[in-house]
Amino acid sequence: MTEVVVDDPGPGQRLGTASRSRLRAELRKIGRDGGTCALLSVRADAWHHAPEVASYDADQLAQPVVLEEFQSLVGQLFGLGVPVVAELDGAVSGLGLALAMAADLRVATPRTTLSLGDASTAAALLGGSTWLLTRAVGYATVAHLAWTGEALTSAVAEQRGLLSRVCDDRSAARRLAESLAAVPTPAASALKRALTSRQRRDLEASLDYESWLAGVTATAGDPRR
Repeated sequence: MTEVVVDDPGPGQRLGTASRSRLRAELRKIGRDGGTCALLSVRADAWHHAPEVASYDADQLAQPVVLEEFQSLVGQLFGLGVPVVAELDGAVSGLGLALAMAADLRVATPRTTLSLGDASTAAALLGGSTWLLTRAVGYATVAHLAWTGEALTSAVAEQRGLLSRVCDDRSAARRLAESLAAVPTPAASALKRALTSRQRRDLEASLDYESWLAGVTATAGDPRR
C-alpha cells in the first residue's frame, strides 16, 4: 500500500500550484511503480477549494489552463490502475470534491462536508465534479448542490452513498486500504479496469466541455466568481 499525505497549506493556498504539483508527482509515481492500493490522507481543509476560486482571474480560468492545471489531475487520479481510498477530515469542495469523487472509496470524519461551490462560481466546473457526482448519485442531488451552494454533512453524504464510512477513528481508512492491498494484484487491477475503463472516455468528454464552461464563467466578469 502506498500512502500520500495531503497537508493543509491554509487559506489562499489550498489546491494551489504547489499542492497540485506535489499531488501530480505522487500520482505519477504510483502509476509508474504500481502497487496494490493507494491511500490519500487529506488533512483538515486541504481540499476545500471553492473559496480559493473567488480570487482567480480570467487567465487562470481559461480553458487550456483549466484542462492542464486542474482537470488533468482528476483524470490522472481516476485513471490509476490500483484502488484508491480517500481519507477526508474537513470541508471538501470544488476541485477537492472532484478529486474525492475520482477515488474509489471515501472514508470521512463527522467534521467532513461536501460541496460543489454554487452557481455563481467556476468552482464546480474545474474538475468535472458534476459528471462524477451525477455518476454516483444522480441529477437531482447534483443540481441542488450546484444551484444552492449548500454542503452535505458527512452523515447525509454517507446515506446517499457518497461516503463509504464515517467515523472519528482516523485508522479506519488505513484498515480499509490495507484490506484492499491484500487482494492479489491481478484481481485488483482487473476489477479496477472493469469499474472505470468504460467511463474514462465519458469523463474526458465532460472535462473538455466543463473546462470551456469555466472559461465562459470567467470571461462573463461575474464579480462573485
